[in-house]
Amino acid sequence: MDRYTKIDYDFTPESHTVNNSSAQSSVVTTGSGRIRLAATTTCHVKFGSNPTATTNDPLLPADQVEIFEFKSGDKVAFIHHGTGSGKINISAVD
Repeated sequence: MDRYTKIDYDFTPESHTVNNSSAQSSVVTTGSGRIRLAATTTCHVKFGSNPTATTNDPLLPADQVEIFEFKSGDKVAFIHHGTGSGKINISAVD
């Protein structure tokens, strides 16, 4: 893998508000099978064709960037960990 992450602009990156209800992205297409998630708040994420995130799903720490293996055509669901709200950004990786 290259030293730098290359964003795949065939999928327009999305930003969403994260709060105490599960919400999901639009369909994410990625040729590499990877996505990049960054959040301003600690949240839980889940992937699938129609996912619902719960507080039992994997935790994405606040102010961190994570790259995940991902099935192109799926969506990302997210829910806040605790109270409050924040933002999450979803990008496909080339």
